[in-house]
Order: sequence, then C-alpha cells, then structure tokens
Amino acid sequence: FYLEFAPMKLNKLLQSLSKQLDHARVVQLIRRSENLPLVMPYLKSVQSENIAAVNEAYNEVLVEEEEYELLRQSIDDHDNFDQISLAQSMEKHELLEFRRISSYLYKKNKRFAQSVRLSKEDQMYKDAIDTAAESKDAEIAEELIKFFVNIDDKECFCATLYTCYDLIRPDVVMELAWRNQLIDFAMPYMIQYVHESYNKLNELDERTKPKEEDAAEEDEGPRNMMDAMGNPYMIANTPYMPQMQQQQMQYNMQQQPQQGFMPQQPFGQQQTPFPQNPPFQ
Repeated sequence: FYLEFAPMKLNKLLQSLSKQLDHARVVQLIRRSENLPLVMPYLKSVQSENIAAVNEAYNEVLVEEEEYELLRQSIDDHDNFDQISLAQSMEKHELLEFRRISSYLYKKNKRFAQSVRLSKEDQMYKDAIDTAAESKDAEIAEELIKFFVNIDDKECFCATLYTCYDLIRPDVVMELAWRNQLIDFAMPYMIQYVHESYNKLNELDERTKPKEEDAAEEDEGPRNMMDAMGNPYMIANTPYMPQMQQQQMQYNMQQQPQQGFMPQQPFGQQQTPFPQNPPFQ
C-alpha cells in the first residue's frame, strides 16, 4: 500500500516497526518491486544488526550509485555478506576505485594472487606490494619483483625488496640484480641481509662458547691430584688386567722358597718332616 500510494512515508513506517519486522523478508519484498534505493535510510538504520540480506542490498545500491567511499566503509564495518560475489561483480567496473575495492575484498578473503593480479592490471603497484607482504608467501613476492624487473620499474623493485624483505630469498635478488644491472637498487637489501646474518652468527657463537667457570674447573683439575706437600699422587695410569695379576701371583710363589719358606705340598701327599738336630753333647 505505501509503495503504491505513499512511497515517501515508507521509510518512517519501516523504521517505526523495525523491532517487529523480519528485515530479510522486507528486503526481499522491496527487491521484487525494484525500489531498494527508496528504502536506503531504513537499510542504513538496521545495518547495525549485520544481517546478510540487508548488507548485500545496501552494498548493491552503493555500487549502482557509485558511492565507493561509503561502500568501503560498509565493507569494513559489516562483513556478513557474500564478499567473493561482490568482488567478482566489480572486477570489470569502469571506475578504478571499485576495482580497487574488488582487489581489497580478495585480499581480505586470503585470495592474494587474484588481488595482486588486479592491482598489477590497474598499475596500482603500492596495493600489489602491500598485498604481497601481507600474504607471507615467498612465491607471490618473488613473482612480483620479477614483474617489476620485466617492466623495468627499478623504484618498485627496490620498494618490494624493502617491504617483502622477510619473504624474498637473497640468491634470487642477487641473480635478478646481476642479470639486469640493478645492483645499486638491490644493495640496501644485501647490506641489511649481511648485517643480520653477522649478528645471528655472533649470537650463536656467544651461546656455544664454553663458560668461564667450566674452563676454571678444567684448570683446577690437575691441582686436585697433589698431596699437601705439592707432590703428585703416585696413581698408575693403567687399566685393571687380570692376566697381569695372575702372573704376579705366580712370580711371588716362585720367590717364596728362596726366602726360606717351605712350599705347601699338594693335598694327599705325605709331608717330609724336618730333620732333627742331634742333641748337644
């Protein structure tokens, strides 16, 4: 009724009944009549509830009216909508800012390769460099510096090395710089890399260096082997050997008769008595 006879009062009606309305159904009914721009104040007032149907209808109207700033704000504040579908619908938009928003949506949804591709096509190289750095993907970053080398953009090549420093391998940088006479533009990257490598090696040496206390204990080790007079203890530096002990016992048994001791005869044999001396006369 209001759409046909009082369309200008429709927003007041919807806003006054917003707590009792099913907003998704309202959007569906108004979309059928193709009057979404008419209820933009109502859509804006209920967008805080972050309903997918409301967000999609509101963003759709903003694209039609070419309000890219409001669209960017809406995307950041209310993310409950089909972001990939919106990004695909704006890839070929005639306005650059909407194509940038499409690239931004791809980046938000972790589709970094598509985002970088759109930025390169529109020559928005800063957006491409920022996306490559946010991706944390070495392959994307290295493909981007190769792209800048191919188009002979030395400044963007150097800026990518600075922004994506942690992602790009030094051997790739040196090869590209050497083959394309870009040594001067790659030198800041190489200086920083050498500096960090030097610091890491020094830190590793400090961690693996023996402590002074351990070295002092090793020096005091020989002193503990001396007696109170400062003379070293007579400790044989030979291992325990049973064969040598057996040979020593046999040698001792052979030496006993020579010293006046009677060797013990084997068990079972009669022992010869000692000769008795004749009595003194």
